[in-house]
Amino acid sequence: MVRVGVIGVGGMGNAHCNSLPNVENCEFVGVADLRLDAVEAVAQRHQIRAFQDYHELFDVVDAVVVATPPVAHTQVVVDAAEAGIHAFCEKPLSLTLADADTMIEASDKAGTHLMVGQVLRFYPVHELGRQMIDAGDIGDITYIETDYTGPYNAPRNRPETWYGTVGGLLENGIHKSDLINWFGGTALTVAAEVGSFSGHDDWEDYTVSLIRYDSGAVGILRWGGFLGARGTNETIIDGSEGSLRLDMSADLAYLKKRGDEWKEIVPDRDGPHGVVGELTHFVDCVRDNKTPMIDGRGGKHAVEVVLATYQSAKEGTKVALPMK
Repeated sequence: MVRVGVIGVGGMGNAHCNSLPNVENCEFVGVADLRLDAVEAVAQRHQIRAFQDYHELFDVVDAVVVATPPVAHTQVVVDAAEAGIHAFCEKPLSLTLADADTMIEASDKAGTHLMVGQVLRFYPVHELGRQMIDAGDIGDITYIETDYTGPYNAPRNRPETWYGTVGGLLENGIHKSDLINWFGGTALTVAAEVGSFSGHDDWEDYTVSLIRYDSGAVGILRWGGFLGARGTNETIIDGSEGSLRLDMSADLAYLKKRGDEWKEIVPDRDGPHGVVGELTHFVDCVRDNKTPMIDGRGGKHAVEVVLATYQSAKEGTKVALPMK
């Protein structure tokens, strides 16, 4: 059994606490948070140990879920690595590429696993899409279009919490930044538009990124709850032999081969998926000493596409990756 603890019991931290009891080969043993009342309440609910100092949690675990605000990720992950503790870090991995490198280097040096919580990879419809692409069902990928959008509802006020200091694409749209990378490969260039209908100079309402991949594919990523009436989180993938449409809301895939009509395909939903699925993968990687599907380098690349989006829009240029 892999002994796991959670650091940070806010929104996603609480979700991880509720999910860990459903993960096989895992023993949920403790939680840590600076807010003593909050951490004690979670510990009592799950009948586990509570700590204010996460360093004390390291003494009773093999691995931790890091669900603090992103600005605190780096120090916690580095401290965990130096203590020989594996880390599952919530998205985004970091706010800067330098911080991502620091976490990756610390984990590499310690020989610990670092996984990033890009949960969309563990949705059944996206898993099915990946399997169909690997099986050659649509041939070579030529174009990817993915949305994380909702109906126009600006203007909006900047939140008073830490979220108000992090751009929406970096905090929320990072999900689709990773997903499009998963299908596209390694991003080579990014050209983008970023804007606000709410009067904020540095806190966006929408983003549109045009991404060129080393595979030869071109991708478009749209983020924002402010882009019109339809609101969609679909992913469309075109290939040399056909096309896929992955409907995340309905958890259904649609395949169209050249010359054929669209065909609905229902993904396998029996195994662990979502948050339980990603935590199961993490625990398996710790037990079997294998590299996670979305490790620190993958998490960094998702951040890099977002930061390149911001830079491209600010400078009015196409940004080459890797960024300097």
